[in-house]
Order: sequence, then structure tokens, then C-alpha cells
Amino acid sequence: MSYLKVPHDQNQPSTSAKSNTSSINQFHNNQFTYTRQHQSITQLLESPRKANYEETKPTILSFNATCELSWSHLVHAEVIAVTSAMRKNSRWSGMSVNGLNMGGLGISMGLRGGRTSVNEVGYRNQEIPLLSGFTALRAQISNLSDERVIDADTLLEPFLEVIKSKDTNAPITATALGSVEKFLTYGILNMNSPKLAIAMSMLSSAATHCKFESSDSISDEFVLLKILHVLRLASACEVGKVLSDEALCEMMETGLSICCQMRLSDLLRRSAEHTMIVMVQTMFERLKSLEEEPAAGYSQEDDGENGTSQDTTQVRMAPPDPKSPNLPLSSEYGVTEIPNLSNTFALSPSAKNSDNFFSSLDDGQDEIVELDIKGEEVINNNNSSSLIQENDNDQEQTNEVSNEEADPKPFGLPSVRELLRVLISLLNPHDHQHTDTMRLMALNILNAAFEVGGHTIGRFETLRNLAVDELCKYLFQLARTENMTLLSLTLRVISTVFGTLRPYLKLQQELYLSFLIEKLTPPSSSLRSLAFNAEFSNGNGTNDSPQASGTSTPSAGRNLRASGENTFATGEVRELLLESLGHFAREPSFMVDLWVNYDCNIDCIDMFEEVVKFLSKNSFPDSTGYSISNSHAVCLDALLMYVNHMVDRLQTEKNSNRSSTCGLSWDQMTATDYNSGLRPTAYPSAEELLLRKQKKQILREGAAKFNENPKLGLQFLEANGLIYNDDSVDKSTSLAMFLKSTPRLNKQLLGDYLSKPANIDILKSFVRLFNFKGRRVDEALREMLEAFRLPGEAQQIERIMEIFSITYFETEPTDIETQEATFVLAYSIIMLNTDLHNPQVRRRMTIEDYMKNLRKVNDNKDFSSEYLHAIYDAIKKREIIMPEEHEGQLGFNYAWKELLRRAENEGPLIICDVSLYDKDMFTAAWKPTVAAISYAFSSAPDDATLQKAITGFHQCALLSATYKLYDVFDYIIMSLAKMTGLLGSRYSNETANNPIVKVQGTEITVSDLAIQFGRNYKGQLASVVLFAVANEHGNILRDGWKYILEIIKNLFVNSLLPSSMLQVEDFLAGTTTIPLKPKTVPVLKQERKNDGSLLSALSSYLLLPGNFETSRNDPTDEEIECSMCTVDCVKVCRLEELFADIRLLEQESLEHLMKALKFIADGNTATKVGDTKLSYQYSSPISTNNNLSRGSSYDPAAVFFLELMINVTLQNRDRIHYLWPILFEHITGILRESQNNSILLVERTVVALLRLCIRLTHKDEMVNDILQALELLGALPIDVINSVGEQMMAGILNLIKSDASYIR
Repeated sequence: MSYLKVPHDQNQPSTSAKSNTSSINQFHNNQFTYTRQHQSITQLLESPRKANYEETKPTILSFNATCELSWSHLVHAEVIAVTSAMRKNSRWSGMSVNGLNMGGLGISMGLRGGRTSVNEVGYRNQEIPLLSGFTALRAQISNLSDERVIDADTLLEPFLEVIKSKDTNAPITATALGSVEKFLTYGILNMNSPKLAIAMSMLSSAATHCKFESSDSISDEFVLLKILHVLRLASACEVGKVLSDEALCEMMETGLSICCQMRLSDLLRRSAEHTMIVMVQTMFERLKSLEEEPAAGYSQEDDGENGTSQDTTQVRMAPPDPKSPNLPLSSEYGVTEIPNLSNTFALSPSAKNSDNFFSSLDDGQDEIVELDIKGEEVINNNNSSSLIQENDNDQEQTNEVSNEEADPKPFGLPSVRELLRVLISLLNPHDHQHTDTMRLMALNILNAAFEVGGHTIGRFETLRNLAVDELCKYLFQLARTENMTLLSLTLRVISTVFGTLRPYLKLQQELYLSFLIEKLTPPSSSLRSLAFNAEFSNGNGTNDSPQASGTSTPSAGRNLRASGENTFATGEVRELLLESLGHFAREPSFMVDLWVNYDCNIDCIDMFEEVVKFLSKNSFPDSTGYSISNSHAVCLDALLMYVNHMVDRLQTEKNSNRSSTCGLSWDQMTATDYNSGLRPTAYPSAEELLLRKQKKQILREGAAKFNENPKLGLQFLEANGLIYNDDSVDKSTSLAMFLKSTPRLNKQLLGDYLSKPANIDILKSFVRLFNFKGRRVDEALREMLEAFRLPGEAQQIERIMEIFSITYFETEPTDIETQEATFVLAYSIIMLNTDLHNPQVRRRMTIEDYMKNLRKVNDNKDFSSEYLHAIYDAIKKREIIMPEEHEGQLGFNYAWKELLRRAENEGPLIICDVSLYDKDMFTAAWKPTVAAISYAFSSAPDDATLQKAITGFHQCALLSATYKLYDVFDYIIMSLAKMTGLLGSRYSNETANNPIVKVQGTEITVSDLAIQFGRNYKGQLASVVLFAVANEHGNILRDGWKYILEIIKNLFVNSLLPSSMLQVEDFLAGTTTIPLKPKTVPVLKQERKNDGSLLSALSSYLLLPGNFETSRNDPTDEEIECSMCTVDCVKVCRLEELFADIRLLEQESLEHLMKALKFIADGNTATKVGDTKLSYQYSSPISTNNNLSRGSSYDPAAVFFLELMINVTLQNRDRIHYLWPILFEHITGILRESQNNSILLVERTVVALLRLCIRLTHKDEMVNDILQALELLGALPIDVINSVGEQMMAGILNLIKSDASYIR
């Protein structure tokens, strides 16, 4: 390693230090322009240089930096710049290279050697080589016309020697770095340059082993900034493709080291982080063009606990050490030397003790300067081999050696894997050497890496294993942090990783989503009651939440917590976690993937239902009405996106036939296929998944019953065919398979059940299900005891150990002689486990004690010492304990290993962006979804939320209509109808009292309903949405017709319906309007009693129908305006269109409409008010003998709905046999009670019946029904016939004209 030497005391500046100011000023003037290259370097020109290369047009970068000088001019100028900066330093002041090589010419001409003093030549050889290298370079390029002729390493050599020299100061080093930067920027070094790979390796080595004398912190950090720029250019430009794995690892270590040195300025560390991001983006972009390579003997098992492989022949990176005492700063911090940047500014022990830890192209080219323990400089006395030779013969010899050397192999997977490994190791939250600042830096770089090459990482197993294991484990643990900055960036990286590697992360996604829901769900005691029911429609009452159920992911939610209790996230933490969940929901196939991969998987929790339930319940705003949090908006958006994605899939598949991009079925696809964008030709059928889900539900219920009472539980399981369902398998094995494969069973109860003497056969079958072949006895015992909890009684333990020893010995273990020895050894392991891990045991058993206890047990022989040592060490290191009893970090690590073990057999996460399962999903989740949308609408604080809710209603209605979910559609209609405020009878008893005003030539009735509805903005919106949905999907309406008709009824009695809906046919008047008031008929004097008392006259006057009306005050301008708003809203609702094309209605919906019309016409209501039915008639106490005032007072709504029933029937005469029974029953009821009904209602009923008979005379199948109707008219009482006789006779006359066959 090499360091920056400060050869002067801080209190007594040297001459070179005094000249720093002018050197720095000149350097800033000449070079600072190039430090502002903040543009991305990832877009470097990728195409090779053209064959007809022009000298004045070198390869340019993406930001179009061009040099219009010739290449030789530019090189000469850079040589002059560096040598001038060197001569300004006292070390080279007044020196020249003249005479340094004098004497060679004389010798070649036969003269004796020169008389130059040996001491003088030695001194010059020590001081002048840096300058002589530039002289040789200038001499060489003077005779060349094309930069393609000169070797790239020859061109860079003098500049790199200056960069590596410990005798130069900061301005000189920065000038040399600036020259190299120009050669890269202007394309002087390009893909056509000879020996380019060697030159780039030299450049990387020089930049990462830079040495210079410290002057001041600003100058020193500026040099480091220039180093970062050179590293970025070297890796990102076109010639960076030839860099080797070793070179890239050194460059990355340098950048990481600068990022993590806290003593450096924040600006420099941020610049280093930006440089690392650009370099990483370049590496992972080029990763896309690489092919899968063997891992060169590397596997995850090669890594120790800290991820450090023992194979030092592989390319390895050392993680940065922020506590290194050596920093690349001036003496401001008391630091006298700059360490090698490639090893965290200090020599790591591994680097000191290993040979060529990073293999170099030419070991002799690097001067090794090391520090001993005291920080003293220890310089290798071997002279550094100068790349500038003193004579032509030596130069030719060097060229011959260089030509024989093979170019370094371009980088590949090893460097990418090492970079990924080191970055991931920095995230370990339990490594206290790494600070949160380092973790933030690593997260930023990892996020950039996965943004650029996340999908590509999935192609390479070595990279993918790092991501799905260590990376996810550390990220999930960091998700518990309270540091907002760290948490925010952690969640972003999590979403990026899942967005690019989702098919490989099936169980990891289940674990993370379970954690989010558990963290975001408040304790049950704090849950407030909701105005809407957000539960699922299945009504099974089971709770499969991550908190309550035994999830199949072992201890997933519990072990993600920092401690045993559930800490509910609040404040900003809650906001960030909710945003993370909402980000997942933005993926179009997210909810479908949850349904297919988890809800319909027996071994997973119902993740889809849990997510929808959580989003629904948290879509409701705070009950206080105000909140600084927008958590409910995030949940509502996520829920609406789920609905919107279903609609999008529906429309996409309607408009185009989806074609598969792969010829495989879903069960033949791999995670790599899914991650590459391929999709299967066929998915599992919806029916198959529903069967799985039903089986899962039965299994869950059976496990719950078993945990309560094993006997009853087994009876339930047998009745449902989950056990004893295969005749080829005996009952003991069938039950054992169920007990072993069901994770929801109580492990303690299971142990007690298996150890009972009556269940010995089941225990034998259970133990035989394990594969102990080739496993050490403690490993086999640990695997078995993870399936159930060992009972506490000695006899039960002995019984289990006996069956275990028999089964294990059948695998023929090499270290055990007999079955009895197996039993004793297994029992001893149980005792050893208790002894080593029981806190009440003070004196622990040693390995000697353990071996002593087992003497002569193995068939009168001892077990091998190595075998017992291995058992002892394994038990001492890791206790045999139930998974549920693991706590803290130990518990999380165990759960994580179990998750990875399950992941090997689970298969990939199936990506299902198809509408095949949308019906089942919507059927399961529609109730909480619609409830959330309804509540959002009713409590919306702004138009934006209202618009979201309205869109949600439309889309839910579309889905329910498409999938023929009649109950769902009726529920939507009911929800909207209730929000209109138009249901109920509170506006119906004021029909005749409402004043009428004329506004702009239009008469408007000002009623309480019109006023209140005009003030209800949300009610008006709900009405528009309600009738729009009803008009569009009328065929799906069933019971929802009742709510619609009740609203129409209230509008009618308040004179708010369009006039076209009030027109009815009349035999006498042709067309007339349904009156809202009864006709006033004068009372005949002879029919009045001869009671001339004042009281009788007064009461008769007050009780007249016309005088029963109460007068209203004149409406105010505000009331008139509200009434106008109501009228406009009714127009927008287009009520007349609802019945205009009623003949297009499907039969079932038509029948429900007729039943609903009869229901409302009979005075019923869709909304219950107590136990009483709504009444729309006046309670006039008038009782006279006059025929026109007979019975109840006039009810205009009854007439209206009668006429509506007739119109619906007449428009559907071709389906009269479905409608006639309903209509005729209603008409019969009115006519048979004619003396108790209003005479106007009876008259309209007679007219309606005759109109219907006239229209049906041509239908032979209706002859009997028409005759029955005429007989009904003939049976009317005489006084009723006298009252309606004129209309009746006119109607009969028209009937005779139509068909005289009905005359009898």
C-alpha cells in the first residue's frame, strides 16, 4: 500500500508548502473547468471508432466534449502543463534532464565512458525520472502522425508515474490526473489504441494507489475529487470495457472508502457516492450483455458468517472501514500519510498477509509503501521499475516482454458479485462497525444497481442468491428502524428489488406484506366502529390475519419485530409504510398474484383478503373529521387501483385477444421465464383454484378443531376427506402425513398426541416420513424435534427416542454400531441440550464430561472423538428448540432459514395479469371494497375524493354487471340511493301545499324535498351516478328496482318528474296528465244533514279536502335557487330514459321491475322505518255517501305506478305471459276493493285494464285472460260503475271495434 508523505512539520512549513498557493491557483485556473462534469457517464459512445479515423476528430462522449486540436498538440500541451507544475516545486526547481543520459553516444562511437560523477548520476536518477519520462514521450510522439501508432501504456506512463509518486504535491498530482481525464474525455485513448487493456489496468492501479505530499485539506480533497472523476470516466467510457475484474474491484473499493470516511468533507463524500452510483450503473448496464458463467467454485456455503470466503484466489473486495486512523487529509487532523485508497485508506490485515490480494498486471510497477503498527513509514527497498527506459535496447526488451504478456481479461461476474456482496454486507443492522451513514450510501448505490440491472441479476444464480437471501434479510430488518431517512430509503430499495425480482421472492413477499399489515394494524382495543361493514362476504368468520393465525411463514410477523410485543406504527413511520404498501398495489397484477399464489395456496395465508380488508378498513378518514395524515387517502387509492386494474384487464381482453409469449404452461415456467417477461399459454383454471381455497378453509377449520380436541378434529378431517382418502396408504401413514404437513397444528399438543401409547403406530409412521440418510444423529434429531414439542414426561420422551433410534439406525450410520447405542446417544443429546442451555444449570457439561458419559456405549466401544466433538459443538452453538420459542435475532435467523428452505420447494411466484380470476376475487372482496368507496363518498372533503369514489362506483357496477353478480349490483344501487337523501316518506304528505313560482318562463314547485335536495351537493352527485349506472346496466337490477322506484315516487309527488313521464292515455280526453290533487266536487244539499249548528258548519268547512291544505310562506330566493338546482339535477339524471327502452330489458330483470312496481304501488317502502309501512295518502276524515269521495283519499302515486306498470306491459307484449299474472293481481286487488279506494284510482284502473285488453286482442293465448278481465269489470258495484261508466263504455266500444268476438 502507498501513502501520502508529509515531509514537514505543521508549525514550520517547508519551501514546497509555501509554493502550494500559487500552484493551486494555477491549477484551479487551468483545470477546474473539468470538475463540473456532473452529467451521467453511462451514455458514453458505444460504437467503435471508424476505420477512417481522423486525427482532429477523436471519439467523443455523450455530452459532446470535443477537442479541435490535433492529438499530438494536446499531448504536448499536457506534458508542458505537468512539467511546469513540477518545476514550480522546490524539489524540481532549476533541474533539467540534460546530460542525464550522456555518454551512450560516445561509447557507441568507440570513445570511453563519460566522466560524469557516479554520485551525481545516482542523485539525478533518483530525482529526475519523472521529468525524463515526459522528455522521452515528447521525443517519441514528435515522429508520429497518428495516435493509433503509439502504445496506450507508453502514452500514459509518465503521467501515471507522477500520480503514483510520493514526492509530488497536490497541484502536480491534480494536473497529471487532469491530463489523464482529458485523454479519456477526448478519445485519445480509444478501442483502437494498442495495448489498451494494459494501459487501463495501469491507470486503475495508479488512480487507486495515488500518493502525494499533503499541503492543505482543500487541495488534498480536490485531488481526491479528481481521482473520482478519473475513476468514473475510466469505468464509464467506451475503453472501460477492457478493465479487468481486479481493476474494477480496486476502483470500487476506492470509491467506497472515500464515501465512508467521516473526516472528509460532506461535499467530497457526496461526490464519491455520486461517482459510485454512475460506476455501478455502468457495470450493471454492461451486465446485460454478459452470459452466465460458472461461479468459479464460489457458493454461498463458501462464505462464513460474515460473508468472507476462505478462497483467496477469487476476486475479493474488502468492506470499507470508517474507523481507519489514516485518512486522505492534511495535517489538520494530525495525519501524516495518505493510505492506499483501495483499502479504506489503511492496510487491512488480509491485504498485508496475503500474496497479491489483488493480482496486478505487473507487480514490479507499484512501489509498495506500508505503515507499521506505530504508523511509521516502511518502504520497500526494491527500486520501482521505471517505465521509461534509459536506452533504446532496454526499451526494445521491455516491448518484447509486454508483447508476450496476455491482455487482462475484461471484467465479468466476479467483480459484479463482489461489489454486490460488499454493498449488501454494509446493510447488516447487527454489525456495529457500519454506521447508518454507510448504510444510506449502500442503499443508494444498491437502488441504482437494481434500477438498471435488476431483471438481469435474476439471470445469474450467484447474484440472485445474494439478493433473495442476504439482501432481503437485511432490508426487512432495517424496515423496523425509527430513523426516517434510513427507513425511507430502505423501503424504496425494497420496492425496487421486488419490482425487478418478484418471481424469485414469493415467500419473501408474503413475509414483508405480513409485516406491513401487522405493523400498520392498530390494537383491537383502539379500533373504532365503522359506519360501513368492511368485512368479507364469505361470512365464514375465520381470522387468517398475520397476527391471529398460525402463518405458514414461520414466526414471520413476530420475528420481524424488535421484541415480543406488537409495536403499532404511528406518525411518519406509518406514512412511509403505507406508501410502501400502496407502491406494491400500483403493479397491475399485484392483487391477482396475491390471490393465485397465496389465497389459493394451502401453505400460505390469505394475503389477498388480508390486504383488501386492511385497505378497506383504513380507507375511512379519522372520526374527528380532521387529520394531518393522508393514510386513508393512500389506502383508498390502493383499493381503487385494484378495482381499476380489473376493469383495465376486462377492457384489454375485450378489445384484443391476448397471445402468450411462451409455449409453456404455468407449471412448466421458471422464475427466470416470468422475470424475463414471458407468460404461459395457460394458467390454472379458476375452478381449480377455488377448490384449493375451499380445501384450505376446511384444513384450517380442521386444524382449529384438532387443537381444541384431537378426536373431534380427526373426525372432522375424515368426514371432509383430508385424511384416510387413499386406499393405497394405511391410516397411520395418512394421518402422519397430515400431522407433519400442517403448520397450523399446536406443536405441544401434537407432541403429547404422538407420545401416547395408543398412538405408537402413528408415531412410527410420523418419524419414518423424515429422511435421515447421511445426516449426523444430532442433525436428524434436530429436524424431527422442529416438527413438534418434546413432552415433559420421561416415559413419553423415552418412547419417542426409541422410535427415533430405530428409524435412524435403519439408515446405517457409519459412526454408530447398534440401535441401542443410537438410543443412548440420542437421549444424551437431549440431556446435553438441557445442560448447556438451561439458565438454572451453573456448571456446564464440558466435552470431556460428555465423552466420559458415553464411554463403551457404542457396542462396548467408544464413539469417535471427532464425532462427539461435532455433536457437542453443534448443540453448544445452537440450541434444539421449537421454532416458536426462538426470540430476537436468533428467532429471525431461524425463521429466515426456514423460509429459504420452503422457497426451494414452493416454485416461482406466478405472474397473472389476466382477468381469469377477477370474478372470484371480486366476489370475495366486493363488500369491503364497496363499503370503503361508499364511506369515502359520504365523507369526502373535496371534489378529487368524490371523483375517485364516483369512478369506483362506476367500475364496481361494471364488474358486477359483467360477472352477473346481481346481489353486488343491488348493493351498489342501495348504497347510492341512501346517499341521495331521496328515500323515505318525510316529503310525501305535502303534495298539495307546495307553491309554484315561475322562473324564466318555467314553473317550478318549491317543496321541502326540492329545497333540501338542492342543498345536498353529494346527494345530487349520488343521484346522477345512481341513474347513470341503472341506465347502463338495467339488466342486472333485481331488488335494486325498489330503491329506484321509491326515489321516483318521492320526485313525482313533489312535482319534480319530467312532464313526459306524467302523460297517460284516456278514452275521452285522448292524453291527459296524472293529477296530484283530487277533483273537488260540490256536496249536494239534500245529502247534508239538517244540522244548522255553528259547530257543524265550521267542522264541515274545515274538513273539506280543499280546505285541509295549509298555506306556505312565500319561498325565499335561496329556496327558489335550491329548487332550481333540484330541477336541473333531475334533468341530468334522465329518468325518462330508464323506461324508454324497457322492451330491451332481460326477462328476469323485467319481472323484478314489475314486482317492484307493485310493491311500491301498494304503499310499501324499500327502507324500513320502524315496523310501519310508508303511507302516501291523506288522512282525511271525510266520510260521505258521494261516490267521488268514497273510501280513502286520493293517492296520486298509486295512479302513477299503475300507469307505469301498464306502459311496461304494453312495451313487452311479446312477454305478456310473464307479466300478466303480476299486473292482473294488482288490478284485481284495486277493483275488488273499489269501494275503499279513491274513485279516481278506480277509474284509471278500469281505463288501464281496457287499454291492455285492446292491445292483446290479437293474441289467441290471451283470450281467456281478456274475458276474465271483462268479467272483473262486470262485477263492479253499481255505484262504482255509475262513477266510471263513461270511461268504461268508451273503452268497451274501442274493444268491440278492435275485435267483436268478445261480445256475449
